[in-house]
Amino acid sequence: MTRRWLVTQVESALERELSLRIMRGGVKPRIEALDKGRTLVEQGDLGTDMYVLLDGVFSVEVDGAAVAHVGPGAVVGERALLEGGRRTATLRALTPCKVAAASGDEVSSEMLSELAAEHRREGARSD
Repeated sequence: MTRRWLVTQVESALERELSLRIMRGGVKPRIEALDKGRTLVEQGDLGTDMYVLLDGVFSVEVDGAAVAHVGPGAVVGERALLEGGRRTATLRALTPCKVAAASGDEVSSEMLSELAAEHRREGARSD
C-alpha cells in the first residue's frame, strides 16, 4: 500500500499577524466551507476578498500547474488586491476546507505587499 502525505508550507509570522487582524478585527469575516475538489478562486477572475485558511489544504495552481500547497493559517488572495483585482492563481481544495473571507480594506497595503513578496519567494522555491 502506497501512502501519500500532504506537506504544506508553514505560515509565517506575518500570516499569523494578518490572521489575527482578520479574525479579531472590526468586521466579522464571512466563513465558507468547501468540499474536496472545489475551487475557492480561479486564476484570472476578479477578486476583492482575501482569505485565512482555517482548516484543510489547498493546491495553489498557476497556468494549470500546482506550484504549492498551503494549510491552516495561510493567508491567500492578497495579490488580486494589489495587482488590479485579478486572481493570479487558482486555489483548489485538496481536502475539505474552511476559510474566513475578509475585504482587503481591513489590512494595510504595506502588509499586503509584504505578504505578496513572501509568497513569490515561496512559489519560486516550490517549482
